[in-house]
Amino acid sequence: MRTLIIPDIHNHTHNADHWLQTQQHDRVVFLGDYFDDFGDTPGDVMNTAHWLSARMDSSDDIFLLGNHDASYLFPDSPELECPGFTRQKSRAIHEVMSARHWERLQLAHFEQGWLMSHAGFHPVWMKEPTVEKILSRCERAMDLARKRVVDPILGAGEDRGGLQKFGGPLWMDFDSLMPIPKINQLVGHTPAHEVREKSTAESSNFCIDVRNASSAAMLCEGKLTILNKT
Repeated sequence: MRTLIIPDIHNHTHNADHWLQTQQHDRVVFLGDYFDDFGDTPGDVMNTAHWLSARMDSSDDIFLLGNHDASYLFPDSPELECPGFTRQKSRAIHEVMSARHWERLQLAHFEQGWLMSHAGFHPVWMKEPTVEKILSRCERAMDLARKRVVDPILGAGEDRGGLQKFGGPLWMDFDSLMPIPKINQLVGHTPAHEVREKSTAESSNFCIDVRNASSAAMLCEGKLTILNKT
């Protein structure tokens, strides 16, 4: 199984298409933040929504939720509003994305020994964290959010201007990530000019958010390979 992992695109769908067209793969995992960019318009996000919904309709890809996407998935939950969100862009996206598309978005995915999410998990969120506990908490948080009840794990931490100590899988900055023993994590969310790594004897952790998916990753038999555009 060759799994291609594509991080935050922020309307730059051509970068995602580059990896989809140049890399042999069996599955794709997107790490979220499909929408919003500096100075973008309702037309820009509508184009992204058309691209994203078409991909959802034609593939079995895994689509993770980013903090920018959560604003549009839950537009009536002000606690989840993200910089860049506007009502005009929300209306444009919802003209394209139907309920079946929004249902494809999830908080985390585990595969080949790697836990993938938009921003990562800090051990403060649960006692003796395991992959099973984390995935269960994520499912509960999404169920509650659909009922307009926001689990704190969806909020921002101090590193992103939030009121709680640490953010969760939508908001935590990679600098705040504390490796969890026996859990390897692969995330986006924190932009930089290069891929970053935090590894210990018990876990490996990578952030691949580089210039709107100018980097990506390939996972094969548990081995992670970083991909960079030349």
